[in-house]
This record gives sequence, structure tokens and C-alpha cells, in this order.
Amino acid sequence: MKKSKQDEYYLTTEGDSFFERMMKNKSDSSLRDNKVSIYEAIKKSKVNSDCVLEYGCNYGDLLYKLISDGSSKKCTIANNKVNNSGEFTNFFDLIIVDDVFGWVSRETILQSIANIDSVLKDGGSVFIRDFYPDKRVKNLNHHISDESIYNYKIPSSHASIFEAAGMYEVQWQKTYFDNSDMSSNYKCDNDFNHRWTDVILKKSIQGYFDESKKI
Repeated sequence: MKKSKQDEYYLTTEGDSFFERMMKNKSDSSLRDNKVSIYEAIKKSKVNSDCVLEYGCNYGDLLYKLISDGSSKKCTIANNKVNNSGEFTNFFDLIIVDDVFGWVSRETILQSIANIDSVLKDGGSVFIRDFYPDKRVKNLNHHISDESIYNYKIPSSHASIFEAAGMYEVQWQKTYFDNSDMSSNYKCDNDFNHRWTDVILKKSIQGYFDESKKI
């Protein structure tokens, strides 16, 4: 997998720092509020969650809840053995990507999406929570002083890259403006930077193409 300064920063520094910030106010094993809505969407949509992978799961509360319901597999970070082992090719029924794509460097975003596709079964689903702005924008990470670490937002969210491949279709979607403390404490010059979407995409390698006949 390609490497970049931004990706290395999140792997070596910000991943642990984010964990520590989140754990300061965590006293039990209950789901965080933002994970409750993901759990409810997965259950409401009735997608197969027998074998689940979550990229960027933090301390794994959503995975723990799904596993308690019978889900059997878990993994935590994108740059790991799952993506480097043929054992996991076409393996997972459901992959969850909660507010991760925006933090991936642009050098490795396409490779990251390819990695997700390679371990998802044909007929499997991807849950994506991502920004849903009105134009392409980038914001400096305000937790650090380095002026080259950004969050990237694209119109129609990063789910649109999956759709453009022709192998993914939206099965369920919710679009909303986030008024939680995490977003409301961050002020910016465009209200659409606070618009989000939750979307479930289903994968079909051949099913979404109409065959054109020779005449």
C-alpha cells in the first residue's frame, strides 16, 4: 500500500491520541451515541452482519455490540494483515467505515477503497458515515499544529466513488446536519461542511449492469 505523511501520522500518533480523548468521558461498555445510530441503521436495513469488519473502530464498542448479536469477526485499522492476506479476499458480509475517508490522504484514498472492495463479498454491504458538502473542501486538523494534515470532503460523500465503479448501489441513506458537540464546537465559513450522510451500499459484481445486445 502507498504511504503518505498524513496516513503515517494517523497510524503512529493521532489514532492513539483520539482514543485517549474519547476515553476520558467513557465509564462503561455502552455504545456511544454516534454508534447507536449506526447500530440501529444496520438492524433496520436487515443487511447481513454475520461477519463484520470496521475500519477506524476506536475502542470497538459497535463491533462488540454486533458480535454480542452473533457477528463473528472483527478488525480495527485499515493498514493491517487483512488487506495483505489472500485469506480475507471476498470474506466479509459487512464493512463499516464511520468518519474515516475524510482523514485518508489523497495519495492513498483510491488504494483504501480498493482494499475495502477486495475483502467484501459479492452481495455484501458497506456502511459509510461521511461528510456530504456542496463542493470539494479540505479543513486543517485543528488538533495539531502541522499545516499539512487535512480532512477532505467531497460532494455526494466518498460513497460516490463506490457508486461510480458500477458495482455498488444505495440500499439505505440518511442525510442530516450534525449539531452534536463534536461539530458545533468547530466553526467554519460554510454550513454545508456540517452536512453528513449515512449510507448503506450493496455490492454486486454483475447485477447492476444491463446487457446491450448487438442488432
